[in-house]
Amino acid sequence: MSRIKVAKNFYLDEFIDPHTYFNTVDHGLSLMDPRVFEIVQLLRDHYGKPIYINNWWGYYSNYKDKLPLEKIISNIEKSNLHKWSGWRSSRCKIGASSSAHKKGKAADPKGPQKTFFSIVKRNAERFYALGLRRLEDISITIGWLHMDTLERNTRPNSIRVVDRVKCTQTITW
Repeated sequence: MSRIKVAKNFYLDEFIDPHTYFNTVDHGLSLMDPRVFEIVQLLRDHYGKPIYINNWWGYYSNYKDKLPLEKIISNIEKSNLHKWSGWRSSRCKIGASSSAHKKGKAADPKGPQKTFFSIVKRNAERFYALGLRRLEDISITIGWLHMDTLERNTRPNSIRVVDRVKCTQTITW
């Protein structure tokens, strides 16, 4: 199986867990808000270096001819590989049940969260135009930046910065 490109620098497997990817007709594409792909691509364009979301595909590639697919998926799910940084199926035990991830409206790009946050802040209007509505406060996202399109307590022309219980900042322009 070859990878499915969803943006200039990103593939669908970076947003979908392996069980969903290999067990749904469209590999989980219809589970994701396509605006998430555009938002992460804009971040990557401004960052100017590779960014990853999920990184399980390399393991799959290394073992696809050596192990049954079910075993590969099981190994990935038990590993520290990133597999829940986009869509989170019912197999995922992390996050709230009302999480934007469980609605296919979020991604957690890995990298320097302070730099990523600054990029979004400087270009907030462009990110908002693509559908970005919320970021998680960088004090709780060490090594990644949560970005989502979920319309929850949002206002026009603003991006909410939230922690686990409240809005900590509002980016406006």
